[in-house]
Amino acid sequence: MRVIRFFEDWVVIASFMVIVLVTFVNVLSRYIFKASLAFSEEITINLLVVLTMMGAVVGIRLGAHLGFTYLVENAKGSVRRALLIIGTTLIVVFLAVLLIWGGEMTIAQGLRGRATPSLGIPQWLFTLSIPLAGLLGIFRSLQALRTALHEDTSAEAVVERLASEAAPTIDSSEFSTDSEGGRK
Repeated sequence: MRVIRFFEDWVVIASFMVIVLVTFVNVLSRYIFKASLAFSEEITINLLVVLTMMGAVVGIRLGAHLGFTYLVENAKGSVRRALLIIGTTLIVVFLAVLLIWGGEMTIAQGLRGRATPSLGIPQWLFTLSIPLAGLLGIFRSLQALRTALHEDTSAEAVVERLASEAAPTIDSSEFSTDSEGGRK
């Protein structure tokens, strides 16, 4: 699980970093050398697709997507359970479509040898993020459903969980003092 989480996070981080770097270098190039980098648009658009797809998976994992939470949070018992299952089923169906059609498109691009125009990078490397996000999104959606069925998913509980996940854990032993009242 940690490996998947690490992969999801770093694909998003690396994509964003490369987009920012390439865009920044292109802006400097335009103002200093009066010439634009030919590959900048190609790489940023393709990485934006990767960033969007994997960012959606991270959003599912963190429970950060918008939704009709008011209905689910205020429903009780079997109605709440049914709403959660119906919502997750719809999400999984959509992600399965992404997985299947994205997989077909990735395979077709690989077989045809399609490459990006400027850099000649195989296009399937970027398109692979679509079926991969579908697969990981299905996994994260089912994981979120299991959590929602067994844990408190009220707005307050979600905020507390997100805050604890984002904040570092500090051990109380870090605050112990020696006999003179100073820090160790």
